[in-house]
Amino acid sequence: MPDRLPDRFFDTVTLSNFALSGAFDLLVDRYGRSLRVTEQVRAELAAGRIRGYAELKVVEQPLAAGSILPADAMTTPESELFVDLLRNLSSGEASCVALARHRTGIVATDDRAARDSCAERQIPVTGTIGILKALCTDKNITSEEADAILARMVDAGFFSPVRRVSDLL
Repeated sequence: MPDRLPDRFFDTVTLSNFALSGAFDLLVDRYGRSLRVTEQVRAELAAGRIRGYAELKVVEQPLAAGSILPADAMTTPESELFVDLLRNLSSGEASCVALARHRTGIVATDDRAARDSCAERQIPVTGTIGILKALCTDKNITSEEADAILARMVDAGFFSPVRRVSDLL
C-alpha cells in the first residue's frame, strides 16, 4: 500500500455540491490532506459566496485548520498547460487538470469538457456521483444517506445524470 494517497484536485462544482448539501465533512473525512484546492478554485468559491452562497465558506475552515490543503503554486510547465486549457475550461477546472497532469493526481469534476481533457491526457477522474458511490461502497454512508445527499444537491442546482445512487450499487 502506498505511503500517501495521490493528490485529488477538486473543482468548484464538485466542492460546491458537497458544501451546499451539508455534506462537505464527508470529503474532509474521506480525502483529508490529499484533497487539494487550487487558488483558481478558491477564487471561484469566493465569487460564489459573493453571489449569495454563504455555505461555500465551509471549504475555508478545513483549509485554515490544515485538514485539507491548498495546492502549491504552479510551476512553469503547469502554468503553460493551464493557459492552453483555458481555451475550453474555466480557470478552476483548468488549474485542476494542469496540476493533476504534472503531479500525477486525480481530478474531481463533473464538467464534461474537463473530463474529456483528463481522458485525452490519461488523468484519472472522478465526480460527485462516483464519490457518493465510493462512500457507500466503503461503508462511510448508507445508500439511503447517499440518495438523500444527492437529492439535496439536485435541490441546490446540481444537474445529476442519475436520481438515486442506490440504483448504481
